[in-house]
Amino acid sequence: MLFAQGITYGQLYSSESINLRYLSCLLFCFFTCISTIHAQKLIDDITDFFEFELHSKERDSTHYTTKLVIAPVVSYEPSTSLGFGGGTKLLFKPKKAGKETRTSNIPISARYTLRNQFILTSDYDIFFPQEKYLLKGRTRFSGYPISYFGIGNQSLTEFKREVSFNQLSIEPLLLKRIIPNFFLGGGFRLLHTGGAKLQEGEEVMGSKQALLDSLNNFSLGVELAAVLDSRDNILNATDGTLFEFTHGIYDAFLGSERNYMLSKADFRKYFKVNPEKLDVLAFQLFTRLSWGESPVLDLPNLGGQALLRGYQEGRFRDQFAYFTQVEYRWQTFRRIGFVFFGGTGSVASQNETLQLKDLKYSLGSGIRLKIVESENLNIRFDYALGFGNENANNFYLGIAEAF
Repeated sequence: MLFAQGITYGQLYSSESINLRYLSCLLFCFFTCISTIHAQKLIDDITDFFEFELHSKERDSTHYTTKLVIAPVVSYEPSTSLGFGGGTKLLFKPKKAGKETRTSNIPISARYTLRNQFILTSDYDIFFPQEKYLLKGRTRFSGYPISYFGIGNQSLTEFKREVSFNQLSIEPLLLKRIIPNFFLGGGFRLLHTGGAKLQEGEEVMGSKQALLDSLNNFSLGVELAAVLDSRDNILNATDGTLFEFTHGIYDAFLGSERNYMLSKADFRKYFKVNPEKLDVLAFQLFTRLSWGESPVLDLPNLGGQALLRGYQEGRFRDQFAYFTQVEYRWQTFRRIGFVFFGGTGSVASQNETLQLKDLKYSLGSGIRLKIVESENLNIRFDYALGFGNENANNFYLGIAEAF
């Protein structure tokens, strides 16, 4: 998807046709072209097209100028074919919110593919005045096929099955500030998956039927949450720390079809390397753990535009997932920047010990085009390689950073 979480451009070309030489040439040509004054003027005109001010900032108050960012969505993935759509990101501050209140954002994006698939998603962060409360969460609806490789760190590509399903996910969390930058609270999470079927159109029997039965599921649980957030900017931080922890309990007394628990810990740190040019070194540690009868599609997983870029979304899944990555963001020009990133991670079952030989790796670079200077908001284009027990590559296009 285009917003917050980003969209996957997919494997537009085979691994043989995409290589580092091609990527290097692309970056070199892009870097050369934008160095002229005329190119900079063109970039300003293009980026102004995406941003709209809904009202003007008042002179003698702290009223924030509400902005609406609009952009088209174009994507391609082997499992979805061409996809078209659009998205908006609303940037605002509630009434009576001053400079001490960070900018809230509500993104909404929708995409329709040539295979009659529809994807709607929204991830939001809303700060109340003086940041006394924080409302954050995610809503997603999709009729979306995935490549399912099975469970485990050593799952093989020859075991891949194309499955499709309809899925609705709703996860709102309301948190209260306890001390500056630290919030406690909770909410609920609903995950409903139905209509699972294999894409091959063959008769479903035996283990394949068991797979489909394991995909169809209704889960409803309560979540406890703690957030430490001292970032200077929610959309593209240049300084500060983020730590998010959630623990969800799913049980039959709540209406869930399975009894299980999910925990997630996400730590991010941002350092200003060159404050004048907004060069940033970003670091992330992430883990997600499950216990009990976790549904297949709710198992911790790695792969996609945020965790282990280069691999397909959900390429590796199991009871436990661990991941870390680092990214250097080089603001080369006022509107143009480059990033270089690398990461490593793995999944494991409850009875396994994480081994260094089982680690998967991600390595890549990307280009940034700043479309809202006041909020340091970028369009990002990344190309990533994934390697470990197999090699992969993927393009990603979206608004805002991967983390």
